[in-house]
Amino acid sequence: TIYILFWVGPFGDEPEFRIDPNLCGNCVLTYDQRYLDESDAVIIHFTEAHMDKIPDPKKRKPHQMFAFYSTESPYAISTLRGLKFEDMHNYFNWTITYRRDSSIYMPFVELSRQNGVFNGETKLRYGDVIVQNIIGRKQNSPYMALWMAGNCGITLGGVYRKYLIGIMEMHGLTVDKYGNCFNRAAPAGSDYFPFAAKYKFYMAFENAEHCRDYITEKLWSNSYEAGLVPVVWGPTRADIEAIAPKDSFIFYEDFQNGIAVVNYLKYLDQNPLEYRKYFNWRLQQPTPAEYMMVEHGPLYQRDVGMCKMCRLLWEKRRYNNVTSVVPSIHRWLLKNEPNNCVLEQFMPFVRV
Repeated sequence: TIYILFWVGPFGDEPEFRIDPNLCGNCVLTYDQRYLDESDAVIIHFTEAHMDKIPDPKKRKPHQMFAFYSTESPYAISTLRGLKFEDMHNYFNWTITYRRDSSIYMPFVELSRQNGVFNGETKLRYGDVIVQNIIGRKQNSPYMALWMAGNCGITLGGVYRKYLIGIMEMHGLTVDKYGNCFNRAAPAGSDYFPFAAKYKFYMAFENAEHCRDYITEKLWSNSYEAGLVPVVWGPTRADIEAIAPKDSFIFYEDFQNGIAVVNYLKYLDQNPLEYRKYFNWRLQQPTPAEYMMVEHGPLYQRDVGMCKMCRLLWEKRRYNNVTSVVPSIHRWLLKNEPNNCVLEQFMPFVRV
């Protein structure tokens, strides 16, 4: 057995990750620090990445791989929290993040445990009848769109997205708003899906702008799993197209301004056949070869997350040919990121 130690769970949580021993290898993920010496890999969440909080590199075993883990944007790490990790040069071997160039790619869809459109036994979530049922539930809401947000002032992107949606509301977009920003709690867990089903669109606006591959649950569970068409702002179109089903989303930046977005959403609202086209990707279940994010039940083919880590660790144990070092985690986080991702810019019209 190979042990993978998560040194401290992300933000105090201890999430479960799927590691099928038949497909990934015999690996056990533990949060028990007493397994440090026995572990082939140690995962460090970015909030714990201080030399006085983590395993002493002088005492690490020669075979151990230390991995940096984060699901937060570079802005949230470097600009908002001011973390530079200056004392951690050459400490990490691997990176585990939502970025596709990570050592171990951890897309947000991988964090969703339930069977659904992308995880588990997916075949029951595709087909003409499924699409008809999705469309049929959208007849009884006075709102066209749903938006849930917990960050309206912590990051600049969080402020800016509220401004953009406010402009759209001024021009006639009806948005039902939930989350800490609005002191309204939406149903959670499995109760969310029947609650959200009546809305046509979900405002999948991230709290960071143009941060590479930063595409969160807003697209996956909040939109696709619930049967809503996502209106996306934050990532680049290229990053979305790399992982999202074809013709399944509306990209804010394709339009001249928010008014044009509202006019298009109103058009779709009044033209059912045009709206329905955004669900064509669900008419037939794709194969993982056609669409990498669909994972069929026990035939776990998505080479990401803890399954990939387990495979790499077994390869290292067998052949001792898996090795790498991250010279500077701070530089890696900021690598090729545009200024509007990582820098706080003076935007007075947003701060009103």
